[in-house]
Amino acid sequence: MNKLVKKRQPKYFKSFKCIGGKCEDSCCIGWDVDIDKSTFNQYENIKESYIKEFLKGNIILNKECEDFEIDFGKVSIKENKRCPFLDEDNYCVIHSKLGEEYLSNVCTLFPRVVNKVDNVYEVSLDVACPEAARIVLASGEKIEFEEVEGNLGKHIILNRLNTSLEELNWLPVEFFYEVRNKSIQIMQNRDLKIEDRINILGDFIKSVENEIDFNYDNASKFIKEYDINKNVGESLNITTDLIKNIIKLIDLDNITSEEFKKDTISLLNNLESLSYLKEKISLRDNIEKYNFIFENYLVNFMYNSLFPYSEIESIYDGYIMLLVRYELIKYYLAFNYENSSNKEVIKFIQVFSKAIGHHKTYLIKVLNYIKEEYQII
Repeated sequence: MNKLVKKRQPKYFKSFKCIGGKCEDSCCIGWDVDIDKSTFNQYENIKESYIKEFLKGNIILNKECEDFEIDFGKVSIKENKRCPFLDEDNYCVIHSKLGEEYLSNVCTLFPRVVNKVDNVYEVSLDVACPEAARIVLASGEKIEFEEVEGNLGKHIILNRLNTSLEELNWLPVEFFYEVRNKSIQIMQNRDLKIEDRINILGDFIKSVENEIDFNYDNASKFIKEYDINKNVGESLNITTDLIKNIIKLIDLDNITSEEFKKDTISLLNNLESLSYLKEKISLRDNIEKYNFIFENYLVNFMYNSLFPYSEIESIYDGYIMLLVRYELIKYYLAFNYENSSNKEVIKFIQVFSKAIGHHKTYLIKVLNYIKEEYQII
């Protein structure tokens, strides 16, 4: 897609450039690699016989294809979970031999995230990529956004939202911009501690949901006038037992990161220990030094997941899953990364995001478990 389009993006977006083989956690290792139909046909029409045979020997039709623009074909990943098109220095031979235009939509896109809201393409970065995580999380500055014109090139639209509709799957999408903007404002309120901001966010989302259900005509006024400094308690009390049970839902056999497996086993082994309360208190006392990292992680998540419209049934579900991500990261840090540097914390968030952030089956299990546990309808 080479025509100019309207794009909305965080200002950090322009700073990203893939570092290829220098990357310490290649996106070409550990994940399935999908090939869209257009790229599949490009490979079929290559003239050079040795390259064509190499591609043909490692790419197959996907019998379970769900979208021609994403997974018409797939790369045959070996037992080591390594893409066969990586050379010994972890550089892509398709890119080096044929050029960037021969990369599939998936390979071209990641770690970029593209959503379409009305007629605007919202682009951002996924912190599951180490270089993207450094760009998004390492700056002590608030994430700011801008609107520009540009072309998208090869891309996949992950989510579409039409705010002119009154409802979409029972979600009040006409309030999307107002709710998300206020949510980001709450999360970037540096007069408050990060956990206070998260609690206020929960109160805001729940209150908006009630206002829309029972006082619809006043919803816009309510959102605009909501006090982002109000004193509220925990919107949802995430207990140690709940965290333990959520972690037990992780299928470690399907996690490729040995580092994350080790951290998960260590955390489960220690959650019952006598030192737990001390660790938790210690983390809460010291969490302020990581405030800007958590803030930027959560704001970035809000933006690229279309928060709070990121879940199907209710906007409060979107809040639950944001809170779960935060609490899980906090618990992992308490036991495995106490007194860590900013660099180490950012690295863990990247590893966590790659292992869990794209694991849809696991995340659905977590949401259903929490709603059942707290009897949330």
